[in-house]
Amino acid sequence: MLQALRSTVGSWIVKILFVLLILSFGVWGIGDIFRGRTDTTAAEVGGVKISTVELDNAFRQEVNRLRQMLGGQIDAEQARALGLVNQTLDQLIQRHLLTLAADDAGLRVGDPLVLGQLRAEPAFHNLIGQFDPEQFRRVLAANQLTEDAYVQLLRTEIKRTQVVGAVAAGAQAPGALVDDLFRRQAERRIAETVLVPNAAMGDVGTPDDAALTAYHQEKAVRFTAPEFRKLTVGKLTVEDIAKDITVSDEDLHAAYDARAAEFQTPERRTVDQVLVADEATARKIESSVAQGQSLEEAATAAGAEVLTLNSLAREDLLPELTGPVFGLQQGGLTAPVQSPLGWHIVRVSGIEAGSTRAFEQVRDTVLADVKRDRAMDTVFESANKVEDALAGGASIEDVAQQFGLRLIEVPAIDASGRKPDGGAVAELPAAQQVAQAAFGVQQGSATTLTETPDGDYFIARVDAITPATLRPLDTIKAEVIAAWQADQRAQLASGKAGEIEERLKAGSTPQDIAASVPGTVAGVTPALTRAGRENGGLPPGLVQRLFEMKQGEVATAPTQDGQIVVRLREIQGADPAAADAQVAQVRQGVQQAMAGDLLAQFTDALRQRYPVSIHQSTIDTMFQRN
Repeated sequence: MLQALRSTVGSWIVKILFVLLILSFGVWGIGDIFRGRTDTTAAEVGGVKISTVELDNAFRQEVNRLRQMLGGQIDAEQARALGLVNQTLDQLIQRHLLTLAADDAGLRVGDPLVLGQLRAEPAFHNLIGQFDPEQFRRVLAANQLTEDAYVQLLRTEIKRTQVVGAVAAGAQAPGALVDDLFRRQAERRIAETVLVPNAAMGDVGTPDDAALTAYHQEKAVRFTAPEFRKLTVGKLTVEDIAKDITVSDEDLHAAYDARAAEFQTPERRTVDQVLVADEATARKIESSVAQGQSLEEAATAAGAEVLTLNSLAREDLLPELTGPVFGLQQGGLTAPVQSPLGWHIVRVSGIEAGSTRAFEQVRDTVLADVKRDRAMDTVFESANKVEDALAGGASIEDVAQQFGLRLIEVPAIDASGRKPDGGAVAELPAAQQVAQAAFGVQQGSATTLTETPDGDYFIARVDAITPATLRPLDTIKAEVIAAWQADQRAQLASGKAGEIEERLKAGSTPQDIAASVPGTVAGVTPALTRAGRENGGLPPGLVQRLFEMKQGEVATAPTQDGQIVVRLREIQGADPAAADAQVAQVRQGVQQAMAGDLLAQFTDALRQRYPVSIHQSTIDTMFQRN
């Protein structure tokens, strides 16, 4: 059942279920943190309390959302540093404000609307895409919810949505503003270019010892080895725990049954369809086919055409067509069927049989997943015990022996998680996260127990620190010479670009200049827009500068390996009257922005009506920030 919920997490209705599911687990040991405390209120909105558990759950959901956006490269500590706790609390406060406003306005959500939303929720559908009361009850039972409680949650969510919709409905974008924004966004500019590569500057010689020594000192930061730290790391990993977990055949079969839909391939059909406007025409086609004409011949005679639709599952068809089409053998023809689109006659021209992967075929997959799920639970429980032991003064070695942490000795690691030779610390998963945490504590101290995006935990102790030091010149002499030569070429290229800029201002063509300056390249950009993906090979800042220049003006900018000089050749204006679709998109964006502003103003007004108080000390204690 949990797997079925995961597959539908995008649904806002199912998010309601996840809120309650996570609450039931007492996420992050909130019970431990507040044991013996009486204040578990994070904020109050018009007399309604927002609990620390509600805030913790919402914060955790936001962290998970960021992880999906950023590929897992963020942890809870980083999220707190970015201010995500306050943002999450603001969102919760806004939700409660909207609920209070809806209640005071007397908004009521009728049963038909609630029932329609509930029946449309995919998490409550069976394998053929229909609402299944038993599936509905199973999902609720898995989340310890009664039907009445879920309906009340859904009814409240709909009310909030109606309030937001009413506020947003007042957002109307002024036509003049939309036209001006469209002209700005759609305007295009074309520039002539001359590229001056640093490499085209040729041989710049080799510096003498005095010049090399001075350059080494002047660019000391460039040639300084970073600080390295020696660490002892204790890792509590899902993978390590999963290896020792055994799962009975009975539990494996139960997991397989719970995920049955995942292992099923639905039957699919390829059909030939004729769609007409009225029943009489449909009956005429049916009669002609019965008298021996092909479907194509009968459709053509009736002024219709046959459309082939390939490999359709039940959910791909209109509800009115599902039964008739999937009730036919290959080659069979339906009677005329009416839908909101008109009258259909459908022939089944191909059948792809459905299939189910047997238990033995997916046994290893199910076993690995069950072991991982159980291991994650065990890791979470062990993490709380490890935290308690560390708080009681236990060392990393002590907790490793007692709770099965894997000890890893890291001789040297920099702040980015790299070894002195620049390679990865292969034996240390999540090395960058470990390094970031370890560089935040002093020598002899240990980090807090920290969770990784994969659900593992680590604690790191700093055993020794090697300060950042300037590498001796004699050990990196070739590297310093190469850097000096690269800087000399870059300076020459910059000077040459200045000369080319003056020639372009005087009227020379890029082609003439490229012909007379060895190594340079003349070109023309495609038509560029302010925010387009196409940049014509120009640095981003230079693209923006083009839109501040007058036609014929010249500018220069550095590139990654040289200089580029541009002259604005053409400005192509945009006509709103000739671009209805694009103007409509701009109008929609403006209205959405205005709706956001209106909602923010509305929320500010609600804060005046319903006083908001935030219990900051309770929140700080909850997240262990003193």
